Amino acid sequence: MKKKKVTVVLSLGAAALLLIGGISVYAHQTSDSGESETVYKETTAEYGTLTVGITESGSVTIGSISQDMDEDISTSSNSGSSQTSGTQTTGTSTNNSSVVLEVEEVYVSVGQQVKAGDALLKLTDESIEKYRKKLKEAVTEASADYNSAALSSAKEKVSANYSYNLSVAEGSVAQEEYEATISELQDAVDEAQEAVDESQALLTYYQEMIDSGMDLSESLADEQGNYDKLYNKLKAAKSAYTTKSVEAEKKYKEAMLSYENADSQYSADVAGVDVSVDTAQDTLTDAKEALSEFEIFVGDGTIYSDYDGTIMSVGYEAGDDLSTSTSIVTFADTDAVTMTVSVSEEDISEIAIGDEVMIELNAYEDQTFSGEVESIDTSVSSGSSTISYNVTVKINGDVDGIYTDMTGNVTFIEKQVADVVYVSNKAIINEGTVSYVKVKDSDGTIEKKEVTTGFSDGVNVEITEGLSEGETVLIESQVTGE
Repeated sequence: MKKKKVTVVLSLGAAALLLIGGISVYAHQTSDSGESETVYKETTAEYGTLTVGITESGSVTIGSISQDMDEDISTSSNSGSSQTSGTQTTGTSTNNSSVVLEVEEVYVSVGQQVKAGDALLKLTDESIEKYRKKLKEAVTEASADYNSAALSSAKEKVSANYSYNLSVAEGSVAQEEYEATISELQDAVDEAQEAVDESQALLTYYQEMIDSGMDLSESLADEQGNYDKLYNKLKAAKSAYTTKSVEAEKKYKEAMLSYENADSQYSADVAGVDVSVDTAQDTLTDAKEALSEFEIFVGDGTIYSDYDGTIMSVGYEAGDDLSTSTSIVTFADTDAVTMTVSVSEEDISEIAIGDEVMIELNAYEDQTFSGEVESIDTSVSSGSSTISYNVTVKINGDVDGIYTDMTGNVTFIEKQVADVVYVSNKAIINEGTVSYVKVKDSDGTIEKKEVTTGFSDGVNVEITEGLSEGETVLIESQVTGE
């Protein structure tokens, strides 16, 4: 508590009684000139708390709470539109024409106290309808995209299912088909070889008959021509066996590979399809939510306060467009009223986060606020020849009437006694080991009372015995006359 400075001017003469600054002052002249006179100041025995601690000065900082659009409301669509994330967006339609919400009237001003539910501003009906139209168009477009994605997905799944069944079917008969093909090729070779062998036998027979004197030259020549044809056919059959057996083996192995991997191939074929459908579903959900949130936000066209409190700033005037970069209003955050003070390195070790502090503001000399240490900046404060650290304390309790940049003192409590009777140290009269105070009774009589003192904060001292709260105590001093 700050003490008011009292200046006393006394004229020479008899004893006088003055009332200065709410404190009664008694003066008694002891001589006509050059002698001292006794002056008494009245004070009262108080009941309360005495505190000793580290005291530093600082100024008040008040946090803020912003009110913006509650959710991301966008008029964008998938085809060439843009969307801004956050609490507010103006949105852009597919033809790149901007759609905004326009302010028609603002109902509040800086410094105004409002309650949750109070009207802040009104939007124009025309801008609301345009905005709503674009949001509905976005829902329609997203719905069409979803249906298209779902149809495409169904087609691709049918195709994937067909490929799966085909792979399974081909794999199940691949062995039989391979063996049948090899058997057919071998049969063709065998048949051609048999025909060649028969023709060779006939040629041998004709030659033996000719050698024995029979004239079968013509038959031999004809058979030789037939042999040549059959031999070429055998060569072709053997060549077909060589090439087509390789092809059959390749087809067999490919069929078995597809058969063995049919499940994983099916999963791969349909995986991307589900992603595209999910994306389209998310877009449709977002568009529907944006429309729903817009209707909640707009309501009847008037935006109402979400909070109780004092308005620190208003972001708009009539005719303005709502934007992502500007809050509708900001409120003083009564839960974030702080003071930051600089504490020397000699004292910082005595302070810890959560410690209780006592705060006195210059604007409220007779009032003390409670608080607690919120943070300690471990980096050294700049701009000082001594080493110190910034400590931020939070002011608790009723903070109405506390404003940004108010100055005052923060006392970090080292020792404190509560619920005690105390008076000014100046009121104590010490005579040897005994302490006294002069008490003025209701009839004006001054009585000297012995008291027992206790803890002192350097300005006031605790009275443990001999004095009651509310008693009038005199502070005696000497004034030298001229």
